[in-house]
Amino acid sequence: MMFRATLCHVIDGNRLLLKEATRGVSKGKWNGPGGKFERGETPEQCAIRETFEETGIRMINPFFHGKLYFFMNGERKLSIEGFLFSARKFTGRVRSTDEGPVRWFSINMLPLDRMWDDDKYWLDLMLESRRFDAYFWYDRSNKKVIEYRIKMR
Repeated sequence: MMFRATLCHVIDGNRLLLKEATRGVSKGKWNGPGGKFERGETPEQCAIRETFEETGIRMINPFFHGKLYFFMNGERKLSIEGFLFSARKFTGRVRSTDEGPVRWFSINMLPLDRMWDDDKYWLDLMLESRRFDAYFWYDRSNKKVIEYRIKMR
């Protein structure tokens, strides 16, 4: 079943805020905050709400980079349509929740070995404030990207 979600990255100078997921498909991985839409929400509203709920940070004027399309379990049908946002301005204090611990990482010291495999293909574009859409096909175990395509907007 395909679902829509947001993925958000809060950037503070040369630091990136990540959350170690304690549940769901990202359990055990460091990832940006985000999640599924609530009824009637726009992608931007969902991104702001999810980031606040998961980190205590309220993004100001989040930048929409584009969409990430994920094809999971070695299948050719779309599993997740993700809306990618980032913000360099924000308010609030970082706090962890039951969804997982939250931590700032230096951009040149990201825990890529404990992040989703697709991150290595697009994180630099996001950090450069570029707009793009990206498509990722995962193997059956959802550990490795076996094919990908990135289209600049």
